[in-house]
Amino acid sequence: MLRAYPLVPALLLAALAAQDPRPLPPLAEATRIHDGKTGAVRTWPELIEALAAHDVVFLGETHVDDTTHQVELHVLEQLLAKKQGKVVLTLEMFERDVQPVLDDYLQGRIDEGEFLHKARPWQNYRTAYRPLIEAAKAAKIPVVAANFPGTLRRAFAGGGGKAALDKLSPEQRALVPAEIFPASAAYWERVDRAVRGHMGGPGGGTPEERRYETQNLWDNSMGDNVARARAAHPDHLVLHVAGGFHVAYRDGTVAQFVRRSPDSKFAVVQIAPTAELHVVRPDRDRDQGDFVVYARGLARDFNEGNYAVSVPAELRYRFELPEQRRDAAPLLLWLADRTSRTEDALEQLRLAVGDRTAIAVVEAPFPELQADLGLGGRWAFGDGFRADYSRVSHGLVRIVEYLTRRHGLDGGKVVIAGHGDGGAAVLWTALYGEWLANDFVAIDPTDLGRLGMEALPDLKPVATALHLYAQRTAAEKLEAVAADYRKVGTTTTVTPLPAGGLAAALRSHLGLPPLPPTENADAPLFLVLEHDTPRARQWAELHTAIARLHGVQAQVVNAAELPKDTPADQARSLSLGEAGFSIDALAQGHGIPLAGGAFGGTTVIVLPAGIDADDRAKWLAHEQNKVLKRRNMFANIAIADETGDRALPAVLTKLKAMGRSRVLIVPALFCAEAALMQRLQGSLGEAAAGMDVNWLPGLGAELAKMPLGK
Repeated sequence: MLRAYPLVPALLLAALAAQDPRPLPPLAEATRIHDGKTGAVRTWPELIEALAAHDVVFLGETHVDDTTHQVELHVLEQLLAKKQGKVVLTLEMFERDVQPVLDDYLQGRIDEGEFLHKARPWQNYRTAYRPLIEAAKAAKIPVVAANFPGTLRRAFAGGGGKAALDKLSPEQRALVPAEIFPASAAYWERVDRAVRGHMGGPGGGTPEERRYETQNLWDNSMGDNVARARAAHPDHLVLHVAGGFHVAYRDGTVAQFVRRSPDSKFAVVQIAPTAELHVVRPDRDRDQGDFVVYARGLARDFNEGNYAVSVPAELRYRFELPEQRRDAAPLLLWLADRTSRTEDALEQLRLAVGDRTAIAVVEAPFPELQADLGLGGRWAFGDGFRADYSRVSHGLVRIVEYLTRRHGLDGGKVVIAGHGDGGAAVLWTALYGEWLANDFVAIDPTDLGRLGMEALPDLKPVATALHLYAQRTAAEKLEAVAADYRKVGTTTTVTPLPAGGLAAALRSHLGLPPLPPTENADAPLFLVLEHDTPRARQWAELHTAIARLHGVQAQVVNAAELPKDTPADQARSLSLGEAGFSIDALAQGHGIPLAGGAFGGTTVIVLPAGIDADDRAKWLAHEQNKVLKRRNMFANIAIADETGDRALPAVLTKLKAMGRSRVLIVPALFCAEAALMQRLQGSLGEAAAGMDVNWLPGLGAELAKMPLGK
């Protein structure tokens, strides 16, 4: 909560009050302070009292977190009050060459407009750092522009080193510390982890060879300016505000300051944004500073073109307990690929491990209609992928916490697994998650390019182990991922998906016995796809799992993959009709999906062009007999053709006239190709206006609930 301190200009307070009709949480409620030495919780008065006893205080920040900026202003105001105004503020956010402009503004010789025009402030200056400058101006205290000038950094960009320094003019040389000291090897290791994939990747080389790299120029400049401020104002406390990386572990800027002012007493305060205060890890973070201030992430400042606030959101999931074993059962959390439906993934996992395992299939937070009009979803979207993955990671912690606590599951046997896009979210959580000390499994994870550009953490991730499976992804791509995880101490393996497929891999990680062998392992039953698409393959795998439960080894192939001279009884067509699933067997409504809705809906089955006349008659009989009402009294079925009098638009027009508004449109195929689904959607025109139209590209998933060949 913003409070009225006499050192803050009345005009600024009035402006802030006008923009804040409802108060933010008081700072004591939005933060939690831990002593880095003892781990003890400190109050704000205790922290200020401790900081006031030092010569220099380093505040490490996250540049775009709003609560962090409240903390900084509060620390400055309280130290000003405690030290009777004897404080010097130094800032990373202004470069050394704009010091005259900053001085002119603080002393009233220029107005704010001219100051902002000449001082090159950061893009979020007005909301993040202006309160600090205005408080300093009102208190008439010095403010030091501490960072290395960007105009001079370019002189060193080509690797000129000491030679580039010697070429500077006297005016330029005056803006550079008298000596540039090297950073430690440990610091460069942290830098390289932080910038992997950016700026040409890690620089490499010894600390001496990297003496004139940008990161070290920043730290030398800030450390030198803090030391100068300390020497110029020996009876003042110097408060330096910089990015948390520069001061963490008392390295970087802090180490460069100590070289120049070894007898000064200093403290490092790391301000660490967190989603919620109850999930903080002071045991892990205590070495980063003398104090760690955890700050609730309520809002994000201007960054990459936009602002953001944190709001409550649900991360939904489907959950099933095993029928045979409930107490202390292991738990599998599954994040499906972008093209998968949650219900299909749950059915596949139920068949693979559901006899003894609790299963939670998490719904992707960004639902997405696929090219075949089947529903899927993304785990991260666009430039917001860091926040998106982080929300998923936090949600997974919540799911594990809730399910293990409420259902008596074995918290020591939790596996977090995912495929494709879901596997990417698993990779993020395994690297940056804070509480899931479990096994992580990723099958053909995607988004490897973006993930590979993110900073590696300073501390070892909590993941017990990461297992990467290559099914369609080249193993060398996954090996590159594994190398990064091994760098930070995570046990990581890369292997092909085992012969038993997903079920064999997951059962192994969950500590379950392997499935019993089948009698026909040497002569599997071939399930032949009519249309070979990713979704058709996924649905076909449901049928192989069902066959496996009946002791039959099945293998999915397309027509071209079917071995020559395969006996007729060893191949089964995944189609509807005489060669595959019997249409007569659908007479009880099973095998046909329901439209859903509180008061039911109508499932519209679209018959393919050229369908056999007898098969068409059977479908029309199902419509006449209202077969879906045998499953749900509110469910209806309608039959449509691709063209003619019963074309899909005509059927929808008729349904609308009958007062039916919710429909599910499904082709009478195991799984249709995207082109057919797009064609059907394009044919609707105005016929669908005012209706709730949903799509499913085939009957394959629903048919998996019926015995093959029925």
